[in-house]
Amino acid sequence: MSEIKVKTGIYIAYPTTPELKSIYRPKSYKTMVNERHTKAGIAKESFGSREKGYVDNFDGEVVFRPIAVIAVENLKPAEDVVLSALKAEFKRVGRSREWFATSNHERVIDIITATLAGSSIRHDLII
Repeated sequence: MSEIKVKTGIYIAYPTTPELKSIYRPKSYKTMVNERHTKAGIAKESFGSREKGYVDNFDGEVVFRPIAVIAVENLKPAEDVVLSALKAEFKRVGRSREWFATSNHERVIDIITATLAGSSIRHDLII
């Protein structure tokens, strides 16, 4: 898995605690999430650096799962199609585009993988 940490792509993240926490504590965002929420996002620098941000923000009470390796130049189109597909099934949390009101992580992964498979975006699944 360590070779994956230097790659870029799409991931999911979700807190493991029932305590509501800000999605970005350094700026005290009003959108709060807990174990009933899931984020689908893109790692622009690397999965490793993105994971560190979540571990710090959620005091280690978070799961970070890379889903697909995608080249930097394809991240934005991948994010757009994936978020659109997720939004069609799940309600967003607060004003965030990427946090969804679901703890069904396997369904989120299924939507992401099916959406990428149906697109022309080059990707390599990790899962």
